[in-house]
Amino acid sequence: MTWVRDDRADWQILDVTGRDPADSTSARHWVQDRIAAFGEEHRIDALLVAGELLENAYQHAGGPAQVRLRLRHAPCEITVAVADTGSGVPRLRIPDDGGGRGLVLVDRICSSWGVSHHDDGKLVWARVGCEGTGFPCPAPGDGRS
Repeated sequence: MTWVRDDRADWQILDVTGRDPADSTSARHWVQDRIAAFGEEHRIDALLVAGELLENAYQHAGGPAQVRLRLRHAPCEITVAVADTGSGVPRLRIPDDGGGRGLVLVDRICSSWGVSHHDDGKLVWARVGCEGTGFPCPAPGDGRS
């Protein structure tokens, strides 16, 4: 994915090289380590979202190129993004035996989600809002980098 250098300042980025869905385990662990200071509800939601976005990248785009995280404290939110080289457009659909449940879950869990297309693929992002959930947002600096 092509970014202007300034756009990366508040994102944590993991480059992913494997094309086997089993490689998503290390990416999920990376996410888990970085959101450790957030409340359990937020961690569970963010990990579920990360897993779904990673799975979609493996299933529909040959695998992810990057996992990106942005942790905000005011407002409290976790943004998970998965970059891949695919050109497809993720969309909600009615689940059936062939799938379709992943983005429905992401849509229900997240305050917002979307897709941005770039010359070398796309970035699918989803934002888990933490405000008003009864779980405290960690103070800035409590997360891992």
